[in-house]
Amino acid sequence: MSKIAKAVERAKKSREAHRGEVEALRLRGQAHKGAPGLMGEQPVYSQTRSVLLNKGHVERHRLLTLVNDPVAIDTYNALCTQLLLKTQAKGHNTVMVTSCTEGEGKTVTAINLAVSIARRLQHTVLLVDTDLRRPGIERYLGLRVKKGLSDYLRKDEPISELFVNPRPAKMLVLPAGGPIPRSTEILGSPKMEKLVWEMKTRYPERYVIFDCPPLLAAPDSLLFSTYVDGILLVVEASKTPRQQIQEAIKLLDGKPLLGLVMNKFKGMRKDYYHYGYGR
Repeated sequence: MSKIAKAVERAKKSREAHRGEVEALRLRGQAHKGAPGLMGEQPVYSQTRSVLLNKGHVERHRLLTLVNDPVAIDTYNALCTQLLLKTQAKGHNTVMVTSCTEGEGKTVTAINLAVSIARRLQHTVLLVDTDLRRPGIERYLGLRVKKGLSDYLRKDEPISELFVNPRPAKMLVLPAGGPIPRSTEILGSPKMEKLVWEMKTRYPERYVIFDCPPLLAAPDSLLFSTYVDGILLVVEASKTPRQQIQEAIKLLDGKPLLGLVMNKFKGMRKDYYHYGYGR
């Protein structure tokens, strides 16, 4: 049995041992939809730290939906529309963004997609950095934070104190916090699973986007795929080997793969990422 398979199996057994507690949380959420929970009754951003993003910084990191680049906005709106069509009717709202290997643009995709969804009047977004090995969202957005998801999981820091609202976007960001070299077990913990469930069920109109590690680099994303409603796989056009794409899709067999996001098409502008969407 491979290391990835062994890690996933250990985490699966740990979760099954606590399944009753998670099920009780689900039933309690159904019975008390209006009860205050982990996230509070309404996403009141006035209680959350707000930051004004540096335009030059986010532009250098190709987060062009945040600087109102019309071409980038149209491109990501197309991706956003495809995503909503595949998820809304089913009541699905948790999406994992991953890639085959490093450097294919998964974090840029996750952030720009989150911003595009947040522009929709009926939706809010929670963007979560679950790449605990090599966090990227904080760096890409230029956030100066000391704590994040890892501090909640390891040190019981109050989750409500870890969110950041990047003004003026209608979304919240949960940074990763300090990196964890061996993050598979903590992502596979019942505590993490319960957190994802709470994020999913607290606000039906909210989408939760998880930026996860590359699928072929570590078992984290394969494990995390059991928590979410859908998965987007980012691949770099004309660069990611077909064999790697096939291997990644094979690993996701039976998982809710929504489609592939083809990144960096030739012939497009070089200062931003262009995407195609398909399965």
